[in-house]
Formats: sequence, structure tokens, C-alpha cells
Amino acid sequence: MGLLSACSLHPAKNQQSTALPSFNYSLVSAEQVNDVPAIASLTYLTLSQRDELAAFVLRDSIKVLPNRLKVAEFINHKMMNFNYEGQNHTSTESWENQSGNCMALALLTYSVAKELNVHTVFQVVHAAPILTNITSDILVTSDHVRTFLYDEKPDGHFLSGSVATVIDYFPDRFDRTGAIVSEKQFLAMFYRNLAADAMLEKQYQQAFLLLNKGLTLAPDYEALINMMAITHRRLGDEHTAEKLYRYALANNTNSISVLSNYRLLLELQNRTAEAQNINQHLLAIESSNPYSYYSLGIEALEFKDYKTTVIFLEKFIDSAPYFHPAYYALARAHVGLGQHKKAQDILQQAIALTDMPASKRNYLAKLSMLKDK
Repeated sequence: MGLLSACSLHPAKNQQSTALPSFNYSLVSAEQVNDVPAIASLTYLTLSQRDELAAFVLRDSIKVLPNRLKVAEFINHKMMNFNYEGQNHTSTESWENQSGNCMALALLTYSVAKELNVHTVFQVVHAAPILTNITSDILVTSDHVRTFLYDEKPDGHFLSGSVATVIDYFPDRFDRTGAIVSEKQFLAMFYRNLAADAMLEKQYQQAFLLLNKGLTLAPDYEALINMMAITHRRLGDEHTAEKLYRYALANNTNSISVLSNYRLLLELQNRTAEAQNINQHLLAIESSNPYSYYSLGIEALEFKDYKTTVIFLEKFIDSAPYFHPAYYALARAHVGLGQHKKAQDILQQAIALTDMPASKRNYLAKLSMLKDK
């Protein structure tokens, strides 16, 4: 199952043709309903934090700047000692702990911008999957967003001529920019992240409620619909899960994450022919986000489907030829297929591409083992 966490967003491009299928609320207990945090609690800044911000913008070097630059200077100031721990902190927590993931830092930027009457626009950045965590059938990958700050609300498209300041959190040379998202979609992303955390802890009822909250903000947000389907399946309602998958695919037939999860449901139900049809469709898709191929390749490798692993990772490498972990994973797939010489050649490419000592040692050790066979 592909479950995007951290900071990626793929809103549906087309108007939904039918009503979103009803969720099965009998799956969750009534006492948990109040456990979902309100938007105000996510973006809240304490009085002392607002006082600190007010003092910062009154500095001689800061007070002469436009408000959007004041926000940027303050966030850059906070980022100097910011510890990227991958946690989905609220704005208050990120400020107090000086830590969090890119989404937490974007949320803090949003809160500071609101305090200074600055307008924000967010753009998805498809990031190289630095951390891939697979637990059972849950695959978590990491993407992020960048923020555009405006003194005046931009008219029309965000690149329509308004002057903006861009804040990019933890940029990387492998990043690929993606879609622009609305304020509501951005907030829905945070509920999506919290739901992903709950799912990894097997707290599926909590995940259900967080996803439901996110969908009140962005009812066409495909990632939330996809995760809601997964949550229904995990809670035992495969019928509603399938309806949600089919609804999402009716509006985006080439959604790699939805297709991947629907395929898994069909496989679990022993509907082999239908699952194989979806698999063939997945193999034929050309995605604008090459990291989708990487995620599918890693997922196939985890389930020891080495032939599929090779297909997806080769598609990924065609689009992103400098990402050395993909070569290592591809080499592992060829080992699984018994193609040791091919694996050695690919490992040599991984070694040449990496400048990280730990990765290079790992690849060299694997190469040495293969040469000894």
C-alpha cells in the first residue's frame, strides 16, 4: 500500500462526477469524536510567542521591510537551530521545540504570516524519498511543500505578476515542483499527516476521524479519499473501501497510489485477474512524479516481486538517474532474480553516484559479497 506522509498533495484536477460514497461511521466509537484537534489548535501561537514575534519585527533591520519579508526573516531566524525530526508538530510545538518536519515548519510559517497579515500560497515539492518505512502493507514516503508570501492577496494565478517571497524548507537537488494548493487543501494535508501517524500506530478509528476532518476542508483531495479507503479496509469494511477506490479512479484513472491500493484489496480477496489488470495499467502509466515509480518499486521489492521491482525502478532511473538508493534497490532485485553479474554492475553505478560514506560502505560490502559467490 502506498501511503504518502509528510508533505505531498495531489488534489483532483477534474470536477467529481458523482457524490463521494458515504463513510461507515459505525466503525468508530462516539467517545473518540472529540479527539480530533481543531484548526485553531494546530495554528495557535501563545501570547509569549506573539510577543517574541512583535519584538523581532521591531528590530531596526527588520521594521523597515515589507511584511512578507518580515515573515521570511523570522522563519529563517527560527530555522537556524531547527531540528528536522520528521514530527507533525503544531505551530506552538514547532516554535517551542525548535523541531518538526517540513509540514510543521510550513504550518508555523502560515501562523506567523497570519499574525502579520501576510497572504500565503503553497506548492507541492516532490522530494527524493530520504526515508522509506514499510510496515506490513504500509509504505510511507516523504515529500514537502514550499511557501509563497504576498503582502497583497494575489489576483488569479500565483505567478500573475504579484511580488512574492518564496520559502523552501530543506531543499534538495532531487526535488521536483508540483501542484499549487489552496489554504484549505494545505490544512487538509496536516490532517492527512496526523492520520498517517495514527495508521502507523494501528489507531485506525483515530485515523478515520482525522481523515473525515480533512475531507470537510478538501472533499476532492484524492490522498484523503485513498487513505479513507485504506482505513475502512483495515477496520473490516472492504465493501466501502472498494467504493471509495472506484470513486477516486472514476475521476483520475491514472492515480498510482489509488491503483496500487485497490490492487492490494483485490489480491487479498483472491480476485487475481482483476488485480493483474490493474498491475498492467500501473506498468503502463507515465507519471509526472518519478518518485511514484520508486515507491512502487520499493513496495514490490518488499513483497519479493522482483520482476515488477525491476520495471518500476528502471522507469524511475530513466527520470532521475542520479538517485543512488534506486540503484541499490535495483541491484537487490537482480540478486533476487539470480542475476548476480547484473547486480554487480548496478552496484558499481550506485557507488559512483554516492558521496555518503555510510552508503558507500554498504554498497561496497554488498558488492564484495556478490563477488565472493
